[in-house]
Amino acid sequence: MTRPRPFRFQTPFAFRWRFLVLLGLLVASGATARPGWAQSFLRANGPRIVNASNQEVILNGVNLGGWALQEGYIIKPGWEGINGKKTQGAVKQTLYNAGMSDAAVEAFYQRYRDNFITKADIDFIAAQGFNCVRVPLHYDLFLTPSQRAVRNGVLRGTTTYPAYVNALTTWYNANQLFVDPANMEALRLIDNLLGWCAANQLYVVFDLHAAPGSQGTDTNIADSLVPLDFWNTAIHQDITNRLWASIARRYKHDARVAMYDLINEPNHVPSNQSIHDVYQRLINAVRAEGDQHLLLLEGNGFGNDYNLMEKRTFTNTANLVYNSHRYSGTGYLLDNQVKSEDASNPNSLRTLGNLTRFRTANDVPIWVGETGENTAAWMQEAGRNLNSVGIGTCHWTYKRFDSNDNAALLRINPPFIVDGPAALPQVLTNVLFANCVPNAALAAVAPLQNGLVNYPDGGNYCGTTSPAAGPSAASRTATPCNPKPTPTPRARKPRK
Repeated sequence: MTRPRPFRFQTPFAFRWRFLVLLGLLVASGATARPGWAQSFLRANGPRIVNASNQEVILNGVNLGGWALQEGYIIKPGWEGINGKKTQGAVKQTLYNAGMSDAAVEAFYQRYRDNFITKADIDFIAAQGFNCVRVPLHYDLFLTPSQRAVRNGVLRGTTTYPAYVNALTTWYNANQLFVDPANMEALRLIDNLLGWCAANQLYVVFDLHAAPGSQGTDTNIADSLVPLDFWNTAIHQDITNRLWASIARRYKHDARVAMYDLINEPNHVPSNQSIHDVYQRLINAVRAEGDQHLLLLEGNGFGNDYNLMEKRTFTNTANLVYNSHRYSGTGYLLDNQVKSEDASNPNSLRTLGNLTRFRTANDVPIWVGETGENTAAWMQEAGRNLNSVGIGTCHWTYKRFDSNDNAALLRINPPFIVDGPAALPQVLTNVLFANCVPNAALAAVAPLQNGLVNYPDGGNYCGTTSPAAGPSAASRTATPCNPKPTPTPRARKPRK
């Protein structure tokens, strides 16, 4: 039997000696950050996004749509939905109607989120030459499981929408929202993603894609229960304000985060002034936490109408970035020529000429946070022409379900979630990276194949004054910004 070692009192000298040895080991291991090596925070410098060395960074990325928030068409092309809704909630209702319990549906979604985006996916994205990802988030994943269950009750028909809003109000007033990090699924997803992205020298953009109450009439985008209620019921704005404050508190020192996209695609909002006033409040809430991350603003009309939201209209203008979502379809066919302008509305940012003119007039960076859903030729031309004028893009989207080639980078083969419980085991297998199939869009928009430039001045993710040594941009495993120095071997005494 092993006897316990007796406790020995440490003399002050012995304690100091051990402390100095420990300190030396920490320094040798790289635990003390070295100037110039830490990953670079990004900031706005006039119309440019720059790194710590004041070198321009053009964010060319991919949206991780369908992961933390499902839009119906991502789940199944042509799906009819339920009562006209093609939302994530309608997908859940389909599973409830097929006899699945709330616990079984939530267990499926947990495994779905675990499989849909993994380190292998992020390694692949980096290997294509992208330097960032944008993660669309659903506010309900910041709720605890018991709080989410109340929202699910609205979908199941066991509780009413007003009762859910009353529950949100009660939790807000009792300070029971966003105070239990261990039970907030969104934080688990985010923290895993940040680790995978940092290993690949990718920045991350947080996107509040589904805001409390729904920020528009498009129910699909925000998994809406009642369209536009964000603007009609004040508690939803209060909750969103508290949510961003809590995110800022947690991530304000995290340089892996490029920026916060405060509200995705407000649409059909009666007044631009009301959007402005919400942004003013959210900007102030983030800054009150001491957080200086870039803040991405999206205008009315799905992120393009910035009347009454110009930079000068805000009291705190530091590190603001303006967004544009460029899709082309019936009714607003877009060309990709850099000089194309809509002179009738200079604050509408769909045309490339308006983008560059607004950037100059407001002295702010511009980012196209969503573009895609078009032909490979259109998407390739859009990326190249935007890049040529120093505007980065974020492709929508990384992967989605389909039997045929689509505008995502990868496609997931059937069956579909809404095909019913029997299909779900195969769905969980098919969403894994190894089982996805490349689409033609991949070659069209990947920076390494499309000639896009992420760091025009020769900078890098680390913000150093010269490119970091290590594998090429095409390597899946990037060189970390804070490498541990190679230890110097100690001279050994010769053996006798």
